[in-house]
This record gives sequence, structure tokens and C-alpha cells, in this order.
Amino acid sequence: MAGLEQFSLKDRVIVITGATGVLGEAFSLAVAQAGAKVAILGRNQERAQERVKAIQEQGGQALAVLADVLDEAEMERAKEEVLKAWGTVDGLVNGAGGNMPGATVSPDQDVFDFSVEDTRRAVDLNLFGTVIPTKVFGKVMAQKGRGVIVNISSLAAQRPLTRVLGYAMAKTAVESFTQWMAVELGQRYGGALRVNALAPGVFLT
Repeated sequence: MAGLEQFSLKDRVIVITGATGVLGEAFSLAVAQAGAKVAILGRNQERAQERVKAIQEQGGQALAVLADVLDEAEMERAKEEVLKAWGTVDGLVNGAGGNMPGATVSPDQDVFDFSVEDTRRAVDLNLFGTVIPTKVFGKVMAQKGRGVIVNISSLAAQRPLTRVLGYAMAKTAVESFTQWMAVELGQRYGGALRVNALAPGVFLT
């Protein structure tokens, strides 16, 4: 805990999408330990409540918000829930994402034998599952002129990792979106409203 004090998020309101997932759980616990109030966004009510309970048991504050990152209307409703509870948003972690079988190519598969539909779905989830929350929650931060957005990219965006075609395409687009937004926000807010991306490697989950 002492090591986290230099990165204090005391009383900051942080929204984490995909918080019911494996990485989302780690993000949620970490920002809560740093003092933040954490909005747990996901589609699985049981896991969302588990995250809230874990944070509360450590003395933190958390709120479960059920919503689909690909549905802009649901994101707007989620935003209103967070604002009603805590009045503001200081940060957003776009942790929602993942892969799907039809968007991958296994070694024993013909390289052209992938599902275009599943590949589109993988791109939608990882790219627009980042774009839509950024649009909705970013506007709250823009209205007060400060905040932080963290997107989740992948080493698959920087190296041609095998198999994960749709995921790699999507994460490459996430990096492009992050760079574009970083330039725009830097010009408009002078560094007070920032966007960056993390690029994790492979996790055995």
C-alpha cells in the first residue's frame, strides 16, 4: 500500500469498463487501493457485485453498473448512474475487449479460413468498445477540462502474433485512435485531459 501512495487517486472517480474480466479485476483493485471510487462496468451482475464486495472489504468505495460498451444508449445511462452517485468522472480505463474463436486462425487451419463475421465482431468489441465509452465519459471530463483516459492495446498491435487476426487488427486500430485522441486533446486541453494506452503481453487465463 505504501508504494501506491505516490500515485494517490484519493477521492477520484474512475470508471473501468470490462471490470468483470481478469485484467479488469486487477485494474479495479489497484485503483481502489490508491484511493479511488471505482465504477465497475460490465455485463455480468454476479461478477460485478463480487468486484464491489472485494473493494469494499478493503475499505474502498465501488459501484456496480451493468452496461454494454457497444450500446451508446447504455453507456449514457451508465454515465448518469455514476454522476448520480458521485457527481463527476475523473478517469476512464477502457478494459473491455477480448477475442472470439472465429476471428482466429489455428496452425492446422487454412490461413484464409476465418470467419469475416466473427472478425468484425472482434473489431467491434475491442475498437468500438473503446471508442464509445471514450465518447460518453470523455465528454464529462472535457466539460471540466481535465481527466485521464487509459486504453488497452496489446503487443499483438506491434508484433505479428500468430492466430489472433481480428484481435490484432482491432488493437492496432485502438493504438491509432489513442494517438489521434492524444493529439486532439493535447491541442485543446494543454495536457490536462490525457489519453494513453497500455500494451500488455500474453496472460494465461
